Amino acid sequence: TEIYTLSLHDALPIFHYGGHNGKTEGWGKYLGQYVTSNVNNQAVAGFSSRTFWRDGAWAKLIKDVNAGDYVFIQFGHNDAGGPNATPKGSVVGTGDETVTVNVNGVDEIVHTFPWYVKQMANQVLSKGATPLVLSLTPNFSFVDGKVSEPNRFAGYMKLVSEELNIPFIDHYRYIAKNWEILGEKYIAEHNWFPADKKHTSPEAADFNAKMIINAIKCQKIEDLLSVLNNNGNSVNYSCLD
Repeated sequence: TEIYTLSLHDALPIFHYGGHNGKTEGWGKYLGQYVTSNVNNQAVAGFSSRTFWRDGAWAKLIKDVNAGDYVFIQFGHNDAGGPNATPKGSVVGTGDETVTVNVNGVDEIVHTFPWYVKQMANQVLSKGATPLVLSLTPNFSFVDGKVSEPNRFAGYMKLVSEELNIPFIDHYRYIAKNWEILGEKYIAEHNWFPADKKHTSPEAADFNAKMIINAIKCQKIEDLLSVLNNNGNSVNYSCLD
């Protein structure tokens, strides 16, 4: 089993030292420490679901996916704004709505966020592999000791999982719940967000990888339970209610 990841916060292979001169990393770099499977990190920093699909990053990934693989799909940080406001934004909605926009002199038919995710997931399924969709990771934002609520894209991911009957990990809420246990002061004192409130330090990125392992255990995702190594089996955090 090969595990492919495309979280927006994962570092590209060309970013050998991560982002912000090595101060930040994504969780994809650390997931392999907890599983016996190879983790193929195909994330592209700064992409949205629309641009990952449109600009060829998805086509590059899917050609190497084989039966039995898992593809972890996570977007949401760069998808806001709408198609007319930003070249990354998708159409607001959950169905097949479209808007045609002109980008650098070329007309582009822009779809909704769930449409892009469903195209990717269905291509994974057609290869006999399993798509697993994840809600986005939280920014460092607390109000009265609680992590702020996610944007609409977290809910969109759950909708896709239900429509296609594929696994869903609410990564946002696993992280948020366990951040709240640690406390806002702990995260600040350990400098988990050294560059801004969005991009994680290596330590925080590793924590986010462990939250995925924790979710696999909490939700008893059997195929993935079978590939946990000793490090993975030792991960033990709070599950969601």
